[in-house]
Amino acid sequence: MRQRAITARLLTAHGITGLGDGLWFTVWAVYLTRIRGFPAAEMGVGMGLGSGIGLLAVLPMGVLADRAGPRILLVALSAARATAVVGFVWVDSLWSLILASAVSAGAQSAAGGVRVTLVCKLTAQESRLRVLAQSRVVQHISYALGGLAGGAVLTVGTATPFFAALLVTAAAYLAAAGLTSRVPHVPPVPQARQHVATRAVRDWPFLAVMLATAPLTLCWAMLSTGLPVWVFQATAAPPWTSAFAVVVSSLAIALLQVRFTEGAKRVVNAVRAARWAGIFLALACLLYATGAWPRSTLLAFAVLAAGVVAMFVGELFFVSCRWGLSLRLMARDAEGQYQGVVATTESAVSAVGPAVVTGLLAGAGAGGWLILAGIVLVPVLPVPALVRRALRTRQRAGFASVAESE
Repeated sequence: MRQRAITARLLTAHGITGLGDGLWFTVWAVYLTRIRGFPAAEMGVGMGLGSGIGLLAVLPMGVLADRAGPRILLVALSAARATAVVGFVWVDSLWSLILASAVSAGAQSAAGGVRVTLVCKLTAQESRLRVLAQSRVVQHISYALGGLAGGAVLTVGTATPFFAALLVTAAAYLAAAGLTSRVPHVPPVPQARQHVATRAVRDWPFLAVMLATAPLTLCWAMLSTGLPVWVFQATAAPPWTSAFAVVVSSLAIALLQVRFTEGAKRVVNAVRAARWAGIFLALACLLYATGAWPRSTLLAFAVLAAGVVAMFVGELFFVSCRWGLSLRLMARDAEGQYQGVVATTESAVSAVGPAVVTGLLAGAGAGGWLILAGIVLVPVLPVPALVRRALRTRQRAGFASVAESE
């Protein structure tokens, strides 16, 4: 199969998944509280516990991607997500909610790392970052379309559209699984070249780089949770400011992600991207905090809009640096478990992000944004030294990275 056809199928499958994600994440909270009758607190506990349990499966799935092959595993994870969504149709207790949430969250988090591994196996080194960036562009566009469909479901508000939305979401995941199964087979790593299952988590230099850049993942919680709460509770900006932020951010990612990611192909540029990500996200936090002072609606909106620009620039640098560093530093024939580490660190921050952001804003007000600025900026300051150490340890040990072996 030609490379262009392979890339097209990978992007289309990811786009279909994004369509289901946009639909599901738009309706699930209202569905569980209004249609299934869960109290908000019980829903939060069930989904939170389920997500935590599901997170435990991400690293083992990464190892399995190396042992069984990433294509067949990604197909299985997509099917598992479809099964979990259908399971939400019948959830009627806290325990059933935890079970469905665990399967859904675990499969979603694991699929991220496995998908990157599949791209690495099916594309040439020089085109990997571009394909990953293109996949994110496709995902954001399709996610927005799914969100629009979810908005229509919320507008109607009756049970039937919600059940239909769940079935459509499951069908999207199954369609993505079917399309993924049609890309070339990726064989497992031969047993003679397999690494021990704990290879990636014992690679302390790699782990240090991923942990240092993981707090940048908070940008998603800031946009989805922190800014809407802040706009309503502490600023004179119009209520639609947070919606404006989501639209502008999505458009910026669609237009600029490929360009930013192309700039992170070299390790030195990926390191710079990490520092710029921390700087721009910290600047966004400072602007959000400042947005509480103007009493003029127009001025408050202008300050927050400037923060939104800084936020999406920081996010573009963040995504680029994570791909650039992880793909350059991971070991050959252990891509699955290394990307499992990447997915685990991001998913862990994403899981606690909304609680951290809302807790800081509720407890410290504008000071919460200042604390968040420190959380995203301080950890990336040692990234250059950490990456230099990682490169030195690989040279001393004769470490065969993916980049060096091709």
